[in-house]
Amino acid sequence: MFMISGHPLANRVYDESPFGINGLKLMHARHDPNIWENASKTAQLMRDAGIRWDRLELWWSTIEPQKGRFDWTFADKVAEFYKQQKINAMVILCYCSAWSNGKPPTDAEERSRYANYVYQVVSRYRDTYKVWEIWNEPNIPTFWNEPNVGHYTLLLKEAYKAAKRADPKCVVLAGCTSGTDLGFIKGISEHGGWEYCDGISIHPYSMSGGPVPQQLDRILRITRESISRIGKPKPIWITEIGWTTHTPAMDHPQAVYLFQSYVIALANGVEKLFWFDLVDWAEKWGIVRNIDPRDLKPAYRAYQTLTRNIDGATFDGYMKMPSGVSCYVFKPKQELQGGYRASEERLAILWANDDREHEVELPVDASSKVWDIMGNRVAFEARRVRVGITPILVRLPKTRIASLVSKNYNPWIGQEGRNLLTNDALDDVHGSHPWCWILGRFDGSAKNGKLAISSEGRSGSACVSISDSKGLAVWEACMVPIISGKRYQLSAWVRAQNATGRNCVAMLWYSGNMWTYQGEIRSESITGTRNWTKVTVSGVAPKDSTFVRVNLMSEDNSGAVWFDDITLTEQ
Repeated sequence: MFMISGHPLANRVYDESPFGINGLKLMHARHDPNIWENASKTAQLMRDAGIRWDRLELWWSTIEPQKGRFDWTFADKVAEFYKQQKINAMVILCYCSAWSNGKPPTDAEERSRYANYVYQVVSRYRDTYKVWEIWNEPNIPTFWNEPNVGHYTLLLKEAYKAAKRADPKCVVLAGCTSGTDLGFIKGISEHGGWEYCDGISIHPYSMSGGPVPQQLDRILRITRESISRIGKPKPIWITEIGWTTHTPAMDHPQAVYLFQSYVIALANGVEKLFWFDLVDWAEKWGIVRNIDPRDLKPAYRAYQTLTRNIDGATFDGYMKMPSGVSCYVFKPKQELQGGYRASEERLAILWANDDREHEVELPVDASSKVWDIMGNRVAFEARRVRVGITPILVRLPKTRIASLVSKNYNPWIGQEGRNLLTNDALDDVHGSHPWCWILGRFDGSAKNGKLAISSEGRSGSACVSISDSKGLAVWEACMVPIISGKRYQLSAWVRAQNATGRNCVAMLWYSGNMWTYQGEIRSESITGTRNWTKVTVSGVAPKDSTFVRVNLMSEDNSGAVWFDDITLTEQ
């Protein structure tokens, strides 16, 4: 489908559908007496949604419970189940051995045993599974107690050779990083592992409200460009991404985020995207609450809309839109149901990026079809369509839009020096905070003061304030993807009437796992001024940094300070 000329997967040996999910979780349910009944219902939910791929774990400790003794009883039943249900599986070869006390394979002897496990599994199931992922999130302590890219690369090399010896046509994915950890991915190459994988997998989760404020498009472009600089091109797989529905109010946003994530990923040539996940666990990541088909979330309906309309489609380009609106255009598959004539028609997908409703001009008339991600018809006027944050789909004749569509019209690629922040003027307010800004830092710290929204901004609009900060208080923006080694400049307008202590703006650098702090740069401190004063700070993103967090800071301030019109640019 989204072919990258010359890359190792050019001659695919597997289903090309990009639609996957972390769905069946059979290893986790292996002791459940109702496992196969529940799995059959879950598989039916997947098929009904048009999801053709599942992400499967085959635990080393279960398959080889003692050194040299393999137990295939459960794994054979799993393989037979996938064949019967006609579901493709992308298999994670994980985790630590049964005898290691939770320690990953970091010495030569244990790596050799892991490689033998890989060989045995791939050899036994080469006719059932074709894609194998080496470990899961080895860049964080949750899955590799002391993350070390050198140790992981040594394991990758042995695993790759074993897998290819068992099945020369199989596909091996590496990285599998929590977040988009470009430092870790680059480290695989630096330790000689680049030729020992066929693709790179990432888990670009976000602490932001969806893929738009997360800037998923920018993340994927930076990732692709970084990979191209490392060496031979490697396709990108997203094997986990998702947002929870921790309150009922999140049900509809989750559906929007799912739909946008797939569209953005496919436009950026991502090979496959596996949503996390299908059925709710404790944290409610699922697109269904349970395996009862009467209890589906809106995200499930949105997934159906995706598969019914763009499975097998090819990305044509972007249609130029007014500021604040994105429009992605796909050429439907010829044999797709629904009346498409692929040679003559295109599918346009639009949404607003700035939390407002826009009216845009499109070549629609009385015969046109416009609908939303739930499948509901959307009313429109001749040549005018209203677009909000919920994506809409529009069927359009190719002849009417051909001259308006280009891959050069990506709305996320702006002019040099453009502001990288979302809601930089702080005018879009959601309840107690501006959209894409939070009270305190993402880790729950830096709330030691009164943080408020004010109407006393520079132009009479909204701004934010901090007062009576006993310790550190911060307003923090959604994290912004950046490029290691590039220079960035942050500026803001500050008014610090009666303020004391330290009041400034700062850039905080983080690695690709989103948690590892790599230092910060602060502007000058402002105190005791009635006028709005512009402050600026610039610095080079440290080695292996992937994100920056902008902080509006006040520390030990017995007065009040206001912030407005924040700008972050790449120099």
